[in-house]
Amino acid sequence: MSGKQYHNMKKWRGFFLSQHIEQLEKVEDEWEEVMSEELVYQVLNSVIQNRSTLAIQQHSSDLSPGPYIIGRIAAVEGDLLHVQTNENIQVIELESIRYVEERKFQKWFEA
Repeated sequence: MSGKQYHNMKKWRGFFLSQHIEQLEKVEDEWEEVMSEELVYQVLNSVIQNRSTLAIQQHSSDLSPGPYIIGRIAAVEGDLLHVQTNENIQVIELESIRYVEERKFQKWFEA
């Protein structure tokens, strides 16, 4: 493979990778609808069974929602959920969960 062909391929892949990174880093700044406790538990059960990534929005007294807590469930201890994020492990009270969603793994080239 010549240098030029390789260079074009790298650019082509970089184009899709940059779109994927933008999608992952997109700031979510809208309140989601409050979920029932039963629905929260159903989603959490699915996340645990599938070993998926989840996104949690907590109740807040602020006018604007805080950032989603995105990660994987590391442990469950009573009414506490331990979520492994990219930075650390966050401990979340189940009662504080306003909205939770299971995030399926998406291949960067299918976006």
